[in-house]
Amino acid sequence: MKSVGIIGGGVIGLCTAYFLQKEGHEVTLIDQSAMDFGASYVNAGYVSPSHIIPLAAPGVVKQGLRWMFNTSSPLYIKPRLEKSFMDWAWAFQKSCSHGNVERSVKAIKDITLLSSRLFSEIKASEGFTFQLENKGLLMLCKTEAMLEKEMKLVKTASEEGLEARTLSLSETEKIEPNVAMDIVGATFYQCDWHTTPQEFMTELKHYLQLKNVQFLRNERVLDILTQGNEITALRTDERTVRADEFVLAAGSWSHLLSKKLGIKIPLQAGKGYRINS
Repeated sequence: MKSVGIIGGGVIGLCTAYFLQKEGHEVTLIDQSAMDFGASYVNAGYVSPSHIIPLAAPGVVKQGLRWMFNTSSPLYIKPRLEKSFMDWAWAFQKSCSHGNVERSVKAIKDITLLSSRLFSEIKASEGFTFQLENKGLLMLCKTEAMLEKEMKLVKTASEEGLEARTLSLSETEKIEPNVAMDIVGATFYQCDWHTTPQEFMTELKHYLQLKNVQFLRNERVLDILTQGNEITALRTDERTVRADEFVLAAGSWSHLLSKKLGIKIPLQAGKGYRINS
């Protein structure tokens, strides 16, 4: 058994804590917030093996430049004249190649398929009640251009052994007969899952507390203490946390903490939207 400190109480941090405590390790989780809000709570809740094309792909930079100056765009990254942002933008642009897409497809597919299995394992083994459904993902296309783009994704997903197909308007209406649709067609990815993030996070936190995972809420990690090539402790604004191993799962703040170890992670925060109905 080892003692493990996890920086970050989002979905990655909580799931890491879950599997570590299942193996018998002593886990301490540190987060700068009260752990009741943030991206892990208000995302769409989709686990989508189908969408295996990386964000850094040909044509994305051109689209991104249009989005960047529109704060209500589907994905917004605030432009600024900072070296870290310029370095990231340059690295992202270099990654927008067909070669990068080809290298990334299998890895993204394998990770998301594994995530689907692990979500199912968590729910089944602990009797959780959060919603987890394998009803697939339906993408509605209003234009021929968008349908053509989605059809390419269907082809790629199918070649990777994923269950995906293109639908006509009439086929789509059979799936959703009570919805009036102004579309030219759709694509359907049966391989995709969805869950309810708020419920999942709430139940997992409660379970981990019952399993004696220590939660240090509203504590900022100020420094990472090292000896040689090993991390020995974390210094927060409240205490010093010592452990045998440490996990960095701080989301968009991870690159700020990694700098303390001389590790440069090209990472920028983005903003998306979710509509509840």
